[in-house]
Amino acid sequence: MILTSFKKLFASQILIVFLLISMKLSAEGTKQIMPTASSYGELQLMPSFSNFAWFDCGVDDRLNIHIKTVGEKICFGFGDRIDNYGGTISDVQYRLRKPDGTIAMGPANLPTSGAGYISTYNQATIGPSNLSGNTGGYTALTHTATMTGDYYIEFSYNYSGWSSPDRCRFKYFDITVGNLANQEVDGRVWSKAWQFTSGNQNNEFTGSLFVYADDGIVTKIDFNGIQPYVFTVYCNPTGITNTGVFEEDRKSKNGTNYTVNAQYKIFLNDPDITIYPTGAFGSITGPITTDSHCDGNLDIFVPVNKAGKVDIFFNINPLPGTQAEDLSLTANVNVGMNTITWNGLNGLGLPVPSGTDFTITVTYINGLTNLPLRDPDTHPYGFIVSLIRPAGSSPALFWDDSEVGGSVNLDGCTLATGCHSFSYQVGNNNYINTWWYASSTTGDPVTVNYRRSYAGTIETSICEGDSILINGYWVNTAGTYINNLTNQQGCDSIVTTVLTLRPTPIVNLGPDTTVCNGLPVQFTAPSGNGYQYQWSNGATTQSIIVTQSGTYTVNVTNPAGCTGVGSVNYLSFPKPTPRLIYHN
Repeated sequence: MILTSFKKLFASQILIVFLLISMKLSAEGTKQIMPTASSYGELQLMPSFSNFAWFDCGVDDRLNIHIKTVGEKICFGFGDRIDNYGGTISDVQYRLRKPDGTIAMGPANLPTSGAGYISTYNQATIGPSNLSGNTGGYTALTHTATMTGDYYIEFSYNYSGWSSPDRCRFKYFDITVGNLANQEVDGRVWSKAWQFTSGNQNNEFTGSLFVYADDGIVTKIDFNGIQPYVFTVYCNPTGITNTGVFEEDRKSKNGTNYTVNAQYKIFLNDPDITIYPTGAFGSITGPITTDSHCDGNLDIFVPVNKAGKVDIFFNINPLPGTQAEDLSLTANVNVGMNTITWNGLNGLGLPVPSGTDFTITVTYINGLTNLPLRDPDTHPYGFIVSLIRPAGSSPALFWDDSEVGGSVNLDGCTLATGCHSFSYQVGNNNYINTWWYASSTTGDPVTVNYRRSYAGTIETSICEGDSILINGYWVNTAGTYINNLTNQQGCDSIVTTVLTLRPTPIVNLGPDTTVCNGLPVQFTAPSGNGYQYQWSNGATTQSIIVTQSGTYTVNVTNPAGCTGVGSVNYLSFPKPTPRLIYHN
């Protein structure tokens, strides 16, 4: 009896907690992007910026409302529609389309009073008064669903390019789904390409959004006082571009002329778990091993229990932190053993020398999410990202603004006050990207003794008459010499030496000369363009005149650096003294 009473009490307490939580989850729209009546955050239509929620927009630009059960009710309303000069746009039309594209409501002008019009902040945050428990809310336009799937609402107005009006922002908005019991169900409104404004470049946007990654990981983005004018919100696993090289795709980019991959669903509330279930974390299931080939490639073997991505860090420079020579690669993996091949080039794009020892660390990535914002202008505080489900610690944030004159953080930021702040000079008219992993598991570092074969050509030259040691032999003949070697890592190396001969001056000073009594004689070295001369008597001219007996040597050097040597002997006999001649 006591146990039964305890169970009833416990059940009633759970019900009370559930009802309290349900009471807090009211309205989908202004409540999430404008947390207080004095904060800034409005839904924005600006066709010159993006096609978000525009008539006949592409599937990735739609503003969706998911219906789980036929008979559920779509409730919606909008406040004043304001142009870029603060005036009211009177001709905004809407259409509500069914999942098959047929029209459920409209086209019709958005009302300026009565049903479908939200006149106060409180009405917007309480939600549709049509649903139970929303006393004080607004009177919604409603549609009872006849199909399951994603309905979508779209808008149009007299758009005239960059002149007025070129943009329309809704002072308030709400789109809420009611179930068959006329109760609100949150986590049903989503888009892949939201567009918002803070109303002014200096206003702080403090709204929050929920990202549902393709692997079922849910993270929450608190924009934490970013200061944009008009900005779009996409999320994906690739970055701003999608070339397949994540290290480049994730970098912030100059300008806004990019077609960003709008891949993940982005919600105003935690996605309805009955439709968008929680994904499971994957992990590395065994030791990481490697095989270094003599062709320069290194195979890395990674076993995992879930399809996803891994990040591989090559710590090639042993200094602490990330150095220019270090490298980070991201690769897709599937369940089981995966082979990932690295080409042997370091972070500078240079081949790693054979015999180099370094470590690699492999991290399995769950919920890899990029937040590429178009033209976000300024962020003085940085984003706050939290993991909603599965449960876990808040992820670290990363960014690389090197191409737009900003900072770089590849080690991860976990500041509770926010990460990735940037100035107007960095964020204005650029795409700024931030990325994070919802959770990750890291294998033990693996030491690699890298090896590669070498095939290269050495071009060298010597002077005619000289010799050079090639392959253990002294050679003095021009030609191509090939040497096949085996390095200490057991890889073949082919070294090709191309030897050319540079001409050496031929020096002929003529025959030895004998004279009497120091008769002067001129010796002349050969002439040539740019020749330099060095005689044994210190002279540097082409010719010398000698009167003293001895051997005279000259070094003649041409512009190619080759030196020819010549010698000549000069012998002088003294003049004989007169002799008396006697006659018989």
